[in-house]
Parts: sequence; structure tokens; C-alpha cells
Amino acid sequence: MKFLWNLLAIIGIIALIGGGFAYSKFKGEIDAFNALDAGAGKVYSDMWTKLKETGNSADATVWKKALEEGVTPDDAEEAMDSAAVELGIMAVGKLPLSVQVEKMTDKKQRFLKIFQYCNPITAMTMVDHSDAFSAYLPCRISMIEDKQGKFWLYALDMDMMISGGKTLPDNLLKEAKDVKKVMLEIMARGASGEF
Repeated sequence: MKFLWNLLAIIGIIALIGGGFAYSKFKGEIDAFNALDAGAGKVYSDMWTKLKETGNSADATVWKKALEEGVTPDDAEEAMDSAAVELGIMAVGKLPLSVQVEKMTDKKQRFLKIFQYCNPITAMTMVDHSDAFSAYLPCRISMIEDKQGKFWLYALDMDMMISGGKTLPDNLLKEAKDVKKVMLEIMARGASGEF
């Protein structure tokens, strides 16, 4: 019986030492994570889930929405243009990549067009907070024909920008959430072809 007590005491000491080591080793990491926005855990958990499923970091960081049955790329583009005007965001550019590559190569390409949107005031507010946010500007939606001929809309998942770091200042947080709502609405309207 004494042997069992001594063995349990040794295991307890080893556990305490191991726990103390782990705490000292990871305390800084835990503190850094706890300093992030309350939504950061979900953002990175969702990202990790998508990464495990696809093995592709790009797939893990985007929103995607299929064009509904019968909605053509022209229908989707017209609906997105209409939604942008209605929702007060500027359409600042269109890049018809597949058309350009066809001209350069004389070879038919599957459809790919990039649509760019911007709220200039929000953009400057973001950059005033962090110069790195300039890499996220302007907001983009890609319309692409997949290899099976189905059309999709893709956009950068803004949740990482909104909740993936320390909590944004209230005014910037509100503006960023408003832009997110607008971008998701533009994608929904494009996918449905509704004006």
C-alpha cells in the first residue's frame, strides 16, 4: 500500500511540474489569445474547419455563393450593380480577366470577372486604424465559371478582418460590419439575379 501512495505522490509531483512548465511555456500565447476580440475563436475555428476539409488556405478564407438555376452572368452582374447603387457603395472597377486572357492567347477561357466596390470613408477609417488594411481594399467579388460550367461568386471572408484581431474601435467596427452586410447582400442579389 505504501508503494502505491509513493507512486501516486510521484505522479502528482510530475503532473504539477508538467502543468507548471506548460503554463509558463504557453502563458504568453494564452494571454495574447485572450486579448483578441470575443469572436476571434469562432473565426479561427471556422477557418481551421474549412482548411481541414479542403487543404486550401484560400478556400478557408472566402465566402462563396452559387448562381441560382437560370441566372446568367449578365443577370448576376446587373443585379449586383443595382444592389451596389441601392446600398450606397461605389462600384469602382470591373476586371474581365477571362476576356483579357482570351485576347492575349487566342484561346477560349472559362469565365472570370472581378468586381470591385468601395466606401471611401470606411476605407480611410480602416487605413487610419492600420495601414495593413489597405491590402483589403477595395472589396472584391469574383464571378467564376467552375470546371463543370457552374457559376459562383467569391469574396474575402471579412470576419477575419472584423473579429480576428483585437476588438476594433466602436466607430470602425460599426462601419466594417455595415460593409460586410452590404457585400453579403450584393452577393445574394447577384446569385438570385434579383434587382
